[in-house]
Amino acid sequence: MANLLWLIWIASFFAMFYLIYGVLVFLEDRRAVRARLKSASSASMPLYRGVQQNSLLKQMLEWLSSFGRLAVASQEEVSKMRANLIQGGFRHPKGPAVYFGLRASGALLLPLPFILAAFMGGKMGLTSMALIVLLAWMGFYLPRFILNFITRRRQDRMDKALPDVLDLLIVCMEAGLGLQATLNRVAEEIRPLSKDLYQELQLTNAELRTGIHRDVALKNLGDRTGLQNIKSLVAMMLQSERMGASIAQALRTHAAFLRVQRGQKAEEKAAKLPVKILFPMLAFIFPAIFIVILGPAVIQVTRSAIFKSG
Repeated sequence: MANLLWLIWIASFFAMFYLIYGVLVFLEDRRAVRARLKSASSASMPLYRGVQQNSLLKQMLEWLSSFGRLAVASQEEVSKMRANLIQGGFRHPKGPAVYFGLRASGALLLPLPFILAAFMGGKMGLTSMALIVLLAWMGFYLPRFILNFITRRRQDRMDKALPDVLDLLIVCMEAGLGLQATLNRVAEEIRPLSKDLYQELQLTNAELRTGIHRDVALKNLGDRTGLQNIKSLVAMMLQSERMGASIAQALRTHAAFLRVQRGQKAEEKAAKLPVKILFPMLAFIFPAIFIVILGPAVIQVTRSAIFKSG
């Protein structure tokens, strides 16, 4: 009888153990599937790099987009702003609405603390009104300055990686790969080097797979990046294809030109350096030198004057 009870306890223990283990495995699989779906949806069309998982931030972005629709002037302005946002790396459909919402809310919210402080202090005069207008202007144009800064940084990163990308394109095309296979292979190879160019080349591959003509897809690549070097590269590739010339040789020539251009830009920055360093020297270094050189003499003259007057 005791052995039977022990067998029942052991069988019950293992049954509960495997039941709980199966439930946990099932829940973990569902959690992993949901995580993959969320990461795929967020990576496909990010509004701002990786921060759209926050529910509070999502709600704020929804509010800004609804507020920005009221501040939109015309559809032409929306199309132009969407192109600028794409060049900055923001491809979400609600990007222009969020941008205009940021500009409008910045113009309203930035001067608000100063207005409250002026009313509480009872010092609302002409100077205060001028400062309120200045703060509203700064809040309205600050998103534009930030977007231009982000776009320039992104374009600089792509411009620095472009010669190496051209070398990979030359190697793949001389190995016998077609243009679409070359772009796909190069995109995977440059992923650690330049994520921006990786994303752009992946979009170009997606357009080619959907049946868009090669000329249109390459021109879209130049328009999305906004880089003159990439636009020149696209024009040269299309011209070489129309004329029947070797695309690999044209790419090699363009890569050499880009490296020469990079060296010339470095020389230009080095030539501007003495002029740029002049003002910090006048403001910070020269006063310290004058204090070290003339300080003892001033102290000696002061002591002599005090001694003579005493």
